[in-house]
Amino acid sequence: MTANKVGQPGKLYLIAHACTRQVPDSDAAFWQLNELGQEQAAALARQPFWDGVDRLLLSCEPKTRLTVAPLLEERQIPVAEDARFNELRRTSEWTSDYTARVAEVFRRPRQSVAGWEPAAAARTRFCAGIDAWTSRHPQETLALVGHGLTFSLYRAHLLGLPTVILQEWRELSFAAVAYVEDGQIIEDFAVPPGVPNVPRGLASPAVVAGGRTS
Repeated sequence: MTANKVGQPGKLYLIAHACTRQVPDSDAAFWQLNELGQEQAAALARQPFWDGVDRLLLSCEPKTRLTVAPLLEERQIPVAEDARFNELRRTSEWTSDYTARVAEVFRRPRQSVAGWEPAAAARTRFCAGIDAWTSRHPQETLALVGHGLTFSLYRAHLLGLPTVILQEWRELSFAAVAYVEDGQIIEDFAVPPGVPNVPRGLASPAVVAGGRTS
């Protein structure tokens, strides 16, 4: 993954939620972490970048709070949830080829594909959330725990790309971390030392064959 400068203010860590236990034909917004995800969460809590974080932002999906549960047992950091950071809304119907569906969603950003929220709408609300929080706390370093699709859309926005490059979404690991400062991606998404690398394009031990990651 490569990055360049685009004008968005603030100091911001972006942290992809840890790996989840998948339940077919259920709303992925309510999935919990699997054992590998719990291992990732514990390893994330030990990372030194937390020393510089002033405020923690989460989506309203439980998996984001579970990702930082080990951290919050050890550190007192102000925490807020904001639904604007929720994942791109999808149906609960199990998708046999999730990657193909995601590719279509990225390819047709202004349209609802199979009942999913349009990618452009998800990007707009996500960016509005970022703008609101960085404007409200301009002197703070924020850390946002979020989701693969909306993070990929935001990253493409920062890079000035018309859409997400599918392979880069596939390579985005659960529990990966990026750092953005003054609108520039200083450090692109990568798993920190000691955190298991689980890209979305690869099956984890808890992934149902032919299923999806979220």
